Amino acid sequence: MGRPDSEGGNRSVTVPGRDRVLTDGGEPVGDASAKPLADYRETFPAIAEEDRIHLNNCSAAPVPQRGLDARRECERIWIEAGNPWGQWMSAVEESKALFAELINADPDEIAVVASATQALAQVASALSYDDSDEIVTTDLEFPTVPQFWHAQERRGANRIVVESDDGLRVSADEYARAMSDDTLLVSTAHAFSFTGGLMDPKAVADAVHDRGGYLFLDAYQSMGIVPIDVEEQDIDMLVSGNLKFLLGGPGIAFLYVDDAVANDLVPTNMGWFGTDDIFGFETDDPSFADGARRFELGTPPAPNAYTAAAGMELILEVGVDRIRERSLELTGALIDLAEDAGFEVRTPHKDAHRGGVVNVQVADPDAAADALIEDGFNVSTRGGGVRLSPHFYNTDAEMEAAIEALAEHATPR
Repeated sequence: MGRPDSEGGNRSVTVPGRDRVLTDGGEPVGDASAKPLADYRETFPAIAEEDRIHLNNCSAAPVPQRGLDARRECERIWIEAGNPWGQWMSAVEESKALFAELINADPDEIAVVASATQALAQVASALSYDDSDEIVTTDLEFPTVPQFWHAQERRGANRIVVESDDGLRVSADEYARAMSDDTLLVSTAHAFSFTGGLMDPKAVADAVHDRGGYLFLDAYQSMGIVPIDVEEQDIDMLVSGNLKFLLGGPGIAFLYVDDAVANDLVPTNMGWFGTDDIFGFETDDPSFADGARRFELGTPPAPNAYTAAAGMELILEVGVDRIRERSLELTGALIDLAEDAGFEVRTPHKDAHRGGVVNVQVADPDAAADALIEDGFNVSTRGGGVRLSPHFYNTDAEMEAAIEALAEHATPR
């Protein structure tokens, strides 16, 4: 796969309206990476001003102040500029560059989409099921994945569902056993949203490539807390949005397609931003753009790009490796505390198998979550339990307080 660093040079990203520059690997210029994690708490209004305890990053993370400021910058341009589109599109391109930085990709390998479903739809529209028809997925996916591929059966797709041995994650061997020479695509989550289980992208990529297929990775629940390197892990396609651990709010997502793959795929959906000349309005024979941009459709959500860029800038500033270490500490503490309190935990205990979610099984999850939210804890429910998903800004004391509150409001399932 071609990468911008193949000649050994550094690439830099400057976010519009900010003076911070990122160099290779996301390390900020200066010593921001050494800033104590607790110091970032004051940069989240929901924490600093509303005194909320945020443990719902797997569903909706809090917006940092810099995200609010970035959106206001978009609004200022909207009000003051004679034509805001030049600055707005610059912000969209910078958001793509930041996303690329997070996964060690080239910005030309990134397309702006609205959601994981739209990303799946654009890729699937370019697939033919004539020679290979098997789409391998799992029984632990977020519902949009099985729903989407179920509909593709009308076009000839043969959906193969891997059943997890332990109900928590899917091993590389389990994926491999489900594949055959007819496997066209493995479409799966990197981290499973209900259990926090983590799969091994590299091992699965190797297995599906041996059979001539592709790996499409849903990284909604992992980006921002688990390091991803699409080159080292040999990932063909990846999608993630920004409202979860990337701290960037809803309404925008990014699709990565490896540059060695993108131009071999011809979508059946075409929008003006996916053409080689977006202002070639008079042509009656438009051509697709090279690279991932061919999967884009209509006008991108510029205001959301500002907020998304601000969140990704913060993640890169703190550092994903550093965040991963802290995330494992916090989720490990939650598991121990919950089990000491008599609860069953539906989440892998092994660090290498765990993302950022701890699912604590309780008798009445919705009632327990409502009580916790009333007490100031942001949580959500899925899979028969209350999901607790901390981020780098959370404290050990908050983990203890959350389990104490859960023990007060819920009984073990």
